[in-house]
Amino acid sequence: MAKVSIIVPVYKSENYLDICLDSLLNQTFNDFEIICVNDGSPDNCINILRQYAKLDNRIKIYSQKNQGLSSARNTGLKYASGEFITFVDSDDFLSPAALDIMYKNITENNSDYMFSYVYQVYPDKYFFWELPNIKDFQNHISKPVFNEEDLGAEFFLKLIHSAWAKMYRHDFIKEFSFPEGLIFEDLPFFAQCYLNAEKISFDFNPLYFYRKSANSIITTAGKNFIDIFEINKLVTEIFKSCGKYQKYKTILLISQMENSLIRTLETKGSTKREMFKMLQQTYGNIDFSQFDMSILERKNIYYAYKEILDKSYNEFRDFERRLKNG
Repeated sequence: MAKVSIIVPVYKSENYLDICLDSLLNQTFNDFEIICVNDGSPDNCINILRQYAKLDNRIKIYSQKNQGLSSARNTGLKYASGEFITFVDSDDFLSPAALDIMYKNITENNSDYMFSYVYQVYPDKYFFWELPNIKDFQNHISKPVFNEEDLGAEFFLKLIHSAWAKMYRHDFIKEFSFPEGLIFEDLPFFAQCYLNAEKISFDFNPLYFYRKSANSIITTAGKNFIDIFEINKLVTEIFKSCGKYQKYKTILLISQMENSLIRTLETKGSTKREMFKMLQQTYGNIDFSQFDMSILERKNIYYAYKEILDKSYNEFRDFERRLKNG
């Protein structure tokens, strides 16, 4: 049995899949299996996977009809046999020492999961995704292992809420899954991990390279952006079930208002109109005084909503144009 299972959901990534697989096969740490889940990709991905599998028996291919990223990751979890799990999207890649560093970190600290920093990859440059900010993090955490109880609620807003750029103890996440049929599936998965972990560790090195490609789910989803409202409900229920809702009540509101407005601004046409109505229905009747106003009044998102909640759709579009024009 391999020590680490790398779960790679594969869909419409033929231009980058070889870079992803090469980065995995060339790791300085080699006791791993690569669980590739071909999620009904209509391009040449399956042939690329088969070619690589002939070269290295650590690559295992599982194919299914297209059901989305959540389903592909859940399928990967079903077949993974490693003591530890990490997720790598098929258009992303790892630094050569990533698995080595992550494995040593999680085993030496006996943590439930660990996270690293990230580079976001653009065609002509790499952008260091420093979340949380190193200095800010060190002001809050002075030890190599922590959990959410060691942090104030606002620190939740500073973290990357992704499944990737992390390594998990398999036993820790065996009861968790990604919500199928929805996008933004990382948010509830991250919430489950963050709230339930007794030990979280970290490495400040950017070990994961995230590529926002033209075919990425977030780039192409369009009308599915409305899923963010259902995802927000799922996340709220997770906080309530963990008994953490009161601690995070205001922070959740801020996070979810930000997520909902950003996705509304990013979409187009009739979907934008529908999402604007959802914004008004979801947040229009909220009594903000029931939340921590000392926090809300420090956040720009609070004032953005105060401006748009009682406006018409045309007025909202004017607001949007003002944002774009600075």
